[in-house]
Amino acid sequence: ALIGLRGSAFISSDAQEVPYCHIAIASSALNHLYQQYLALMSGAWRSWSPLTWGALWLVITLALGQAWCAWACFYGGLDNGFAMLRRKPLVKWVWLPRGLRELPAAILVAMLLLSLVTLQPIFCLWVCPLKLGTGFLDPNTVTRQIQTAIFATVGIMCLVVLPWLTKKRAFCGLICPFGAWQAFFGRLNPYRVRIQPDRCTQCQRCVVVCPTFAIERDSLAQHRVLPYCNRCGECMDVCPTGAIDYALMGQQRLGLPPRLPRALFLLSAWLIGGTISLLFVPD
Repeated sequence: ALIGLRGSAFISSDAQEVPYCHIAIASSALNHLYQQYLALMSGAWRSWSPLTWGALWLVITLALGQAWCAWACFYGGLDNGFAMLRRKPLVKWVWLPRGLRELPAAILVAMLLLSLVTLQPIFCLWVCPLKLGTGFLDPNTVTRQIQTAIFATVGIMCLVVLPWLTKKRAFCGLICPFGAWQAFFGRLNPYRVRIQPDRCTQCQRCVVVCPTFAIERDSLAQHRVLPYCNRCGECMDVCPTGAIDYALMGQQRLGLPPRLPRALFLLSAWLIGGTISLLFVPD
């Protein structure tokens, strides 16, 4: 109940279970593995249900990889929506300070370890602004106020203000642990974003429009895209020479038509995004 339909943090006095979503799975994955181990060893087969989520995640990862964040994630649509309110950025933010690009990975590792030590979903309880409207928060008044303040601060800055000012997906690109999770496991996906060296003029328009800072000046010079690329296609739309496009692993060796990867990718993205939005989100 993202918007509080099944309980509100501002009304209910009882703590509720943390809503189950892909961000929660990524930031507390070690907890889930430990719980599944206990269930397996005790023979409590009814507790194995999270394994079906793992199977679903694997299917989606093989079909979309990092593109989940741009084409199917209902949370990512929030900062993307605010980023689209302006035609041009009010504040030009193109380069990240050295080391900041790996901030989501650092947050993911920290959340995994803290969650395992405490056996609680720390990111959900203390950081994630997407849980602001739910009623699972700590029933203690002071603790709840602190949680709500943190949620509101992160949400206002990273989901509203920064995207509106800079047209960058600040939460997805700099905070979300699932984005870092998919940046690693998304390598299993056969689709890639390829920059063709013979057509690239180094105009850096792709660097300016990339909403998740996945194309930097140095990586562009090497004609490569960083693992944090969520396959949104913004760079392809602004490239004046058409040097950037979707590609499949082994495409040249198999002799596939140049436009086939784009068609296959968009088809899978629309199918999965439509299925998620029609079935999972309303439920």
